[in-house]
Amino acid sequence: MIGNILYRILYVIVWLFSLLPLRLMYLLSDLIWLVMFACPPLRYRRKIVQKNLRESFPDRNDSELRSIERRFYRQFLDQIFETLKMASMGRRRICRHMTFSDTEVIGRDFEEGRSAVLYLGHTGNWEWISSLPLHFDSAREFCQVYHPLENRTFDRLMLKLRGRYSAKSIPMEHTLRRLLEFRRDGKPFIVGMIADQVPLLWNIHYFTRFMNHDTPVFTGSERIARKMDLSVYYCKVTRVRRGYYNCRFIPMFPHTADLPEYAVTEKYMRLLEENICEQPYLWLWTHNRWKRTRQDYLNWLASVRRDRDNNLKQ
Repeated sequence: MIGNILYRILYVIVWLFSLLPLRLMYLLSDLIWLVMFACPPLRYRRKIVQKNLRESFPDRNDSELRSIERRFYRQFLDQIFETLKMASMGRRRICRHMTFSDTEVIGRDFEEGRSAVLYLGHTGNWEWISSLPLHFDSAREFCQVYHPLENRTFDRLMLKLRGRYSAKSIPMEHTLRRLLEFRRDGKPFIVGMIADQVPLLWNIHYFTRFMNHDTPVFTGSERIARKMDLSVYYCKVTRVRRGYYNCRFIPMFPHTADLPEYAVTEKYMRLLEENICEQPYLWLWTHNRWKRTRQDYLNWLASVRRDRDNNLKQ
């Protein structure tokens, strides 16, 4: 009961705020940005951002890194306001601000009755990509995999915003089951998966070189794609100008069942890295992406084996 009341109050506040013109929102964003750079401790996760940039671009000088940092925080604030704007942003307007290129390649999959996985990264405004269903007919299923937030009120708010344009949100642990249900019902689908997050130690199966780091990666998306022999695409998101983004669908593999293990993951990481290097300020540098190292994983694995051996001896 209390949770419902808090959610309704929060949503009304967000909806009322979203009625502000986008230009005014950007003015507020600029003012906050100026305060943040006048007082460095106010910058969200400043040390992580600077560390990530320094280690990812060792060939860039301090001036270049500071420039990326400044542009990143401006983009970061813009995206917060843009996401809130979704509460009242009409369909025609979102289609002007978030455009999609090469949609015909996915359309051909649909014509053949095939389904597809869209690999995304935390680049640009990934929340606005939930408007993709507006560019296809309603006979298809459009869904996005998400990790539920710990705060249920904010989780409900984000689900509401992400579903504004008919995209369905699927909790990560239910992904395979839901997709198999779509296939059983004869419904072609597109499922978007953001796969550049850091996996938990027990979910690590593969490391690769990414942004000058030895990086553990999620492989669950690939396992699902290979199990169901889905087409896979990379969503290359670029910023055209402030408040306007384009997502281009880059075909990765038309069939995945017979591919070598981790081929999809490797291709995705290379395309994501290229995307980041073109407009580095668009990626989510506040994320502590490299907090789990290969040595952490090996230490954890050794402890699991010790515990298992001790249990067998008892």
